[in-house]
Amino acid sequence: MLRHWLGRPKAPPLHARAAAAPLRVLHVGKFYPPYRGGMESFLADLIEQQRASGIDAYAVVHGDPLPDDPPWLIRVPVQITLVFAPIALGFPLALHRAIAAFKPDVLHLHMPNNAAFWALLMPAARRVAWVTHWHSDVLISKWDSLLQLCYQVYKPFETKLLRQSDAILATSPPYMAASIPLQRWLFKTLAIPLGLKPLGPAALEQAQTPPAALWGDVRLRVLSVGRLTYYKGFDTLVSAVAGFADVQLLIAGEGEQRKELEALIARERAQQGCANVQLLGQVSEAQKHALFNSCDIFALASRERTEAFGLVLIEAMQHGKPCMASDLDGSGMSWVVGQSGSGQCYAPDQVQAWKEAIRQALAAKAQLAERGLVAQQAADAYFSIGQCERRIAEVYDSLRPAAEPAPVLPPVAAPARPLQVAVVQQAGQWPALAQWQAAHPERLLLCVDASGQSLAAARPAPDGLATVSLADLRWPEVIELIQRLAEEQGLSDLSICAAADLWGQTGGTAAPQPEPGLWQRWLARRGVRHLQLGQGALVLRGAELAAWVGARHATLGKHLFMRTGAASQA
Repeated sequence: MLRHWLGRPKAPPLHARAAAAPLRVLHVGKFYPPYRGGMESFLADLIEQQRASGIDAYAVVHGDPLPDDPPWLIRVPVQITLVFAPIALGFPLALHRAIAAFKPDVLHLHMPNNAAFWALLMPAARRVAWVTHWHSDVLISKWDSLLQLCYQVYKPFETKLLRQSDAILATSPPYMAASIPLQRWLFKTLAIPLGLKPLGPAALEQAQTPPAALWGDVRLRVLSVGRLTYYKGFDTLVSAVAGFADVQLLIAGEGEQRKELEALIARERAQQGCANVQLLGQVSEAQKHALFNSCDIFALASRERTEAFGLVLIEAMQHGKPCMASDLDGSGMSWVVGQSGSGQCYAPDQVQAWKEAIRQALAAKAQLAERGLVAQQAADAYFSIGQCERRIAEVYDSLRPAAEPAPVLPPVAAPARPLQVAVVQQAGQWPALAQWQAAHPERLLLCVDASGQSLAAARPAPDGLATVSLADLRWPEVIELIQRLAEEQGLSDLSICAAADLWGQTGGTAAPQPEPGLWQRWLARRGVRHLQLGQGALVLRGAELAAWVGARHATLGKHLFMRTGAASQA
């Protein structure tokens, strides 16, 4: 079985295949408009912009097919929803047919989305490059035992998908830094903020339509939009505006928390004397544009990182409205508001802090329009779908071969350099490694920290040493990283050994290893080479190194099994 696994062909990277024009991208999304949601709006705007830019973009999503669906959009009917996850029994077949028909160069997977896991089981999918768009972690309340159980099933597939991905896109630097699932994959993760397409003539016309007598005669009009659910923090906003007779709050959206919010509004009115709050329910796109245009300020008081970015903040900014948002660690909300320079952020769940925010907005009512203009300019400058699409296209291009014009003169090849990989077992080895690197400047040195400490933890590794930690990456990811380095740097040779084996070696590589044992000889006769990482040594040069870079390896703990080609007769 091990020999069969090692013998499987490795999926060739996109840069090893001929570039296609135009680039063909298949998106695997959760839903698509007219379904409501931030992921859905972004996916629609991104595909529209990509197709306008010359990328041949397609999508497979959940939902019932609609008569006016374009030929590049495939909707798969949902049979059941399990713990907020749509289950479509026809999704694997639809995805397989889409890959066969469209022959994509890139699979763009939008997560969280359990349907994307089907790609892990499809050889045709593994033969193309994967770009995973990480919209949000799967966040689980400690009180939700069912979701905790379901995530234990979901998590291994999530990890395999991230491992398979050639590139991962986070929606903001704070979310990228705080996301626990992404920490092992930061070496291939890039933060690209979401964007929306500019307001078109129809939206601008709808925005000028006055909402049907929804606003009263008040000094400050506050708007919030979203599903009526716990993490949105609408209860904080309701309590914050209670007692202000000259402030009105409108909340557009529907959800399971409606009855609780209605009860809270009634209590606040009884206790505070007034609470000018109205729950509008679901509103149309035209009504939403009119509400954005007619409010004075937009508020988003989400209390959990489920609000990963706050795309609705960009909608408000496009309409020229300043924003108030939660200063929530790890969420992109405060980063978005900070980038715009047109709003303020306040502690989530702190009613008094939000009351003070309302009081400040009342005092600065005359300056809100000016701040809204700044917000509008920031939306165009930092959060347009055009800018977002261009940066994503750069990621696609990084996975494709660059067009190289024929040189007038023969190119001068840069001298190839050797790579030394040292496995560090003890903290006391770091100073000696720094001295070794200084004594061998001709060699690239990569240190693998096997001491058990995370790179985020304090440790005595000297600055300037290129280091990865087994507390952050497992051996399969480390080997993949070494393969990528060998491929990209055009190395002359590669040596992997324990750090202690470097001391006293004048040639810069580990000492020759003793004769292989019975186990190693038995594997060699079957075309497999075995190395115990951190104890044995591996030295590769020339054609042997090139074959190693393109091969697939198996790891079991610290044991590395490598296909060597033809079986040995020894």
